[in-house]
Amino acid sequence: MMLNIVRRPVKKFPVNPRVRAYGKARLDIASRVHTPADWEKLWKRPTYPFPFTWGAYWKQCIEYKVDDFAAEVGFYTDILGLPVNALDPIYAMFTSPGGDFFIAIVPTPEGIRSTPPDAIRIQFMVADVFATAKELERRGISLEQWPQPCTTGSSLYIGYFRTPHGICVDLWGLVDVESSTDPVSPPASSAEPDSEVTQVFGEPVEEEITDIDIEIDVQAADGQLHSEQSDEANQDTQLEPEELHEVEYIDEESA
Repeated sequence: MMLNIVRRPVKKFPVNPRVRAYGKARLDIASRVHTPADWEKLWKRPTYPFPFTWGAYWKQCIEYKVDDFAAEVGFYTDILGLPVNALDPIYAMFTSPGGDFFIAIVPTPEGIRSTPPDAIRIQFMVADVFATAKELERRGISLEQWPQPCTTGSSLYIGYFRTPHGICVDLWGLVDVESSTDPVSPPASSAEPDSEVTQVFGEPVEEEITDIDIEIDVQAADGQLHSEQSDEANQDTQLEPEELHEVEYIDEESA
């Protein structure tokens, strides 16, 4: 077995210290909020208002690159049943029946890396998380995690599965723990997938692994990420929460 490890440097993007100061001031407020009254008292309006006016056909969309374009298209259309908003041989966009969200996929161009499976997570908040999980299993989807409490005693449950590319899809839902009869773990005998699903996907095939290629992105710590920048550019600007609405961005290049 041959193990190839390819280390790629992380691209560094310049960060305006004032932007980080905004975030730290917001996080400071969050750490001091314990009641809705605290929130009303401490929270300040954003420095700038919402800048977007929606266009005609869709609002926000998350796009990612896949290695098996046909498999991802088939999964979203015929297994999850998402309506198609746009589709051609090199692009696909999906939405919900009510146009609540938009997800797009594209084939990975030659010489470019596809989106790492753990780069993003798609999350759905559903009315009945157990019923949804059972229906997905009936369609042939194997959940990596059956819906279970986020924390001990919580009524907020989460389960998840993955697309053919490996993108994680979370199912969130509120559960009335006292009245619910659904198991926390998956049923001992899950429902068999529809025959049509079996015909499309067939039986799983075990493939022999002859050699493994591992690509590792070397993630630098926050302090190391900007180590090549000057100390002056890295110096954090401290803001008090009440100053948030009075601060303006600084154009570092023209300063």
